[in-house]
Amino acid sequence: MVTLSSIATKKGDKGKTSLLSGERVLKSDPQVEAYGVIDELNSWLGLIRVKCPYQDIIDVICQVQKDLFILSAELASRQKKYKKRITQQNLDYIDQKLDYYQANFNFHGFTIPGQSELGSYLDISRTICRRAERRMASAETIEEVEFSELVHSYVNRLSDLIYILSRTSDQRNLINLVTEKVCKILESEGY
Repeated sequence: MVTLSSIATKKGDKGKTSLLSGERVLKSDPQVEAYGVIDELNSWLGLIRVKCPYQDIIDVICQVQKDLFILSAELASRQKKYKKRITQQNLDYIDQKLDYYQANFNFHGFTIPGQSELGSYLDISRTICRRAERRMASAETIEEVEFSELVHSYVNRLSDLIYILSRTSDQRNLINLVTEKVCKILESEGY
């Protein structure tokens, strides 16, 4: 771990930042935007983890957050390949969780966001994840950098996983609301 004497290095005061591979680039650089959106996604997932009452979803989000730090570092490197990278194992984890959660659903179309608070936070995160995909594509087109196929697959599949976690949260919230109402009715009738 690198120890900084101050968080304020003042090196970015003129609108430039350093990539992990050492190049100085504008903060508006598409590559900076790409890993910045991943950072934004990671922050939203942190809020979701704090708000989430479901330990299984918390565990998934925690693993994804760890993966996103690796992914951000990979996106923040240009000329040299960053040592720690997204692997097939990271993608397999996403696929396994996606299969597990969608096994309980029979989809007939899209769901309007806003069925539950937690589901809404997850839907916001899904759209941020999709924006990250677009920013990665822009960086590759404009800056002629190339991200691995695994990175692209991971981010694409992650947005699908976040979508199904949102639907799972909405479903669980509905079940909890119905259970509460039934319990209140039974209590009021002396059961």
